[in-house]
Amino acid sequence: MKSLEEIYDELNGLIWENRWEEIEPYLEARMEEAKEEEAYGLYVAAGNELLSFYRQSGQYDKAFAVSEDILLLMEELNLEDTEHFALVLMSTGAAYEGAGRKKEAERCYERAARILEGKKKEEGLLAEALTRQALLILSDEKEAERAEELLSRAAALYEENGKDRTDGEKDPSEGQAEVYYLTALSGLGEAAWRRGDWERALACYEKAAEKSFALTGASEGTRLFWKNCAAVCANLKDAEKEAHYRALAGGNAS
Repeated sequence: MKSLEEIYDELNGLIWENRWEEIEPYLEARMEEAKEEEAYGLYVAAGNELLSFYRQSGQYDKAFAVSEDILLLMEELNLEDTEHFALVLMSTGAAYEGAGRKKEAERCYERAARILEGKKKEEGLLAEALTRQALLILSDEKEAERAEELLSRAAALYEENGKDRTDGEKDPSEGQAEVYYLTALSGLGEAAWRRGDWERALACYEKAAEKSFALTGASEGTRLFWKNCAAVCANLKDAEKEAHYRALAGGNAS
């Protein structure tokens, strides 16, 4: 039976060579082998990869079937309070999002967040779950306050988790966390904008713009944050700052 590292290496090889039609049977075979050997950790890992493959290829019914199989097995093994269970829930939630089933997606993220709450070294995944959940309800006027609370909590977790490291090591998931951090800040800015809290909106958009510039320079994403800053400054009647951000958004960043 192949090790998890071997599975990931071979799966990445299939992806690199664009052999997409081989991914499904490859992962199904690894799951079958793992189940026969009662290597449930490998079974769940391979199953989660298959779930993600189905989601990314738009095969949502297959994704839900695999998800149900994995989650039921993990419950039978009393693993429903683990970060691995939460990770499968996150993948399932993403599949529900892709299928346009927002309510089911939100329930997955909410359950994942409850599981991850208080678990050390899982703050990044918890922040992602909170961010994803919040974005699903942010446009609902009745849920706007709760969405903002979730985003505030997520942003605080990203900031705490992203403080200067002293070990010199780079977390491989750090890049994804930065994207979700920017998403949380953007959501907070949008929520404050809707409430007419211009100071709060500007603070969020400025922080997002600064972080985005540090990561990607004067990219389209960064320029969008600068445009948002300019729009907020217009509401604040701060012509000098508005002109400054419009100049940056127009390409005069250094």
